[in-house]
Amino acid sequence: MTAPRITPAELNRKLADLSVSESDLAMYFVTDDENSGLFNPKLQLNPETVELPADPLAARARSEAAMNFANGIARMRRRIRFDRMLADGYEGPVLVSEGDSWFQYPIKLEDTIDHLYAKGFAVRSLDAAGDTLDNMLKDHEYVDAIVEAKASIFLLSAGGNDALGGGNLRAHLRDFDPALSPAAHVLPSFEQLLDHALAMYERVLRDVEALPGVVTVCHGYDYVIPNAGKWLGKPMISRGIEDGAVQRAIAAHMIDRFNERLRQLVVHFGARAIHVDVRGAVGNTLSVWHDELHPKSPGYGRVAERFEKAIQAVAGRTPAPRTRGTGKKAAKATVKAAAPARRGWSVHVGLNKVDATHYGGDAELFGCHFDAEDMERIAAERGFEKRTVLLDEQATRDAVKTAVAAAAARLKAGDAFMLTYAGHGSQVPDFNADEDDGADETLCLYDGMLIDDEIYELWSKFADDVRIVMISDSCHSGTVSRAARTVQPIAADGPPAVRTRLLPLALAMKAFRTHRDFYTALGRQHRGPDERVLTRELDMPLRCPVLLVAGCQDNQESQDGVGNGRFTQELLRVWDEGRFEGDWTTLANRIVANMPPNQTPRLTLIGRNPEVLAASMPFSV
Repeated sequence: MTAPRITPAELNRKLADLSVSESDLAMYFVTDDENSGLFNPKLQLNPETVELPADPLAARARSEAAMNFANGIARMRRRIRFDRMLADGYEGPVLVSEGDSWFQYPIKLEDTIDHLYAKGFAVRSLDAAGDTLDNMLKDHEYVDAIVEAKASIFLLSAGGNDALGGGNLRAHLRDFDPALSPAAHVLPSFEQLLDHALAMYERVLRDVEALPGVVTVCHGYDYVIPNAGKWLGKPMISRGIEDGAVQRAIAAHMIDRFNERLRQLVVHFGARAIHVDVRGAVGNTLSVWHDELHPKSPGYGRVAERFEKAIQAVAGRTPAPRTRGTGKKAAKATVKAAAPARRGWSVHVGLNKVDATHYGGDAELFGCHFDAEDMERIAAERGFEKRTVLLDEQATRDAVKTAVAAAAARLKAGDAFMLTYAGHGSQVPDFNADEDDGADETLCLYDGMLIDDEIYELWSKFADDVRIVMISDSCHSGTVSRAARTVQPIAADGPPAVRTRLLPLALAMKAFRTHRDFYTALGRQHRGPDERVLTRELDMPLRCPVLLVAGCQDNQESQDGVGNGRFTQELLRVWDEGRFEGDWTTLANRIVANMPPNQTPRLTLIGRNPEVLAASMPFSV
């Protein structure tokens, strides 16, 4: 016998009654497939169990109002449950969770967090279906919650939107070709989606890492199964990919890539983060999946079991001391107390003069020592443990190359290296045909110029995934790192209004002609077997991301100053003693905004996944 329908008012009373379980409420809701988003399921009232107005518009309005109420109640239920557990003397690990629909699937399913509650864990849930990493970073709600709850574990579920095509999977697939493997049907643009997701992930992980003793536990989803749905199956079919086995293999490739890259990122945080591999937990038959993206309740239970093992492993450790307090103020106060799992080395070069024997004059500047010292100070404040400052006579070609090589020999994946240079920049003829303008950019070190090809070779010696940042306040510095992908557009050149850091033309010509054989040999030794076919990137591939923030374009000059160079002065102003909030791209854009029209700083990238580095917090270890 079918139960009589209830009114929306009666449903609201049931929702507010904490003695009524969400599983008992599920019968009053159905999934709204039309309005659901990727990892953002929407529900509406079930007309078979709830009395609704005959007018469709009125029924829709009533349903939306009920769902808003239901979502608020669902979050309140979790908060009340959490508070009651603590009040009742809970002695286990305190957890905070922030996640998408794998952590909070409203009412219809018992999700991962529901199962962890059932296992007896106290979880302060911030989860919401449809939540994204961008939203999480914008609100920073998790930082406050972790501090307020004095939590030791942070559970994170996010990135599924990007891992499965960003809501527009068709745009990232090739048309079906039987000669291609399933993975080959996924376009390179998919990796750019993952770049975005991993960049946001890293910022969340760094936020939590700044809180002493807190461990982040995250996951990369299980093998979803395309089933003619609008998120996976239909986009694939629209590309002629109709075979179910091929569809599954494509989806598996995307899930594998996300898990692989997430695992690589998590490794950089040592014991402060754990990647839970939930692949294979749900099962590979349609019967165990609620839809293309979400497991049924038993599947979520098996995912929760893998989280439980990670939580127990973390809970068995001796927790680090926590800083007491609440809110963002207390959270920020802990930043310097928490040592990252990664290492940071830096080299800071400043030349107010060069060797007159080599250059034919000392080409005096004023602000370069101050630039090097100020950049070293930032590195110290940001946790770079080994810092080398080389000024004037100390900054020889061998000394700089040796300092960089020493870092390359010691740093490992996830570590950070920073090279800052303040001094004259110049150019020499390009002898290996790898420059569009026929000239190699140089740094004018004390006893000779260091050409950009040499700098690229230094970068190639670093281990996989060491993060390299170079800041150059010198003339012609736009691509001095051999960077290839321009982020900032090249602006028109203009005459310098003040003293600039361009090596005087007479000295540049004299240095080159006097030491012609030396610079010719340097240029020609950096080339492949066919310099007109192989580019530097193919001849000597980088295994790590490299980011250059240059004081000007290749065709411009950088202004010197009494206190700092004009570019460094603006960088320090924007950085604002560490109060700047944003990524490298934002930092560069704000510097450009206040520079004179004839000096346009430039952000350029090369290497492996440099976009992730560009989206990170500046000067981070």
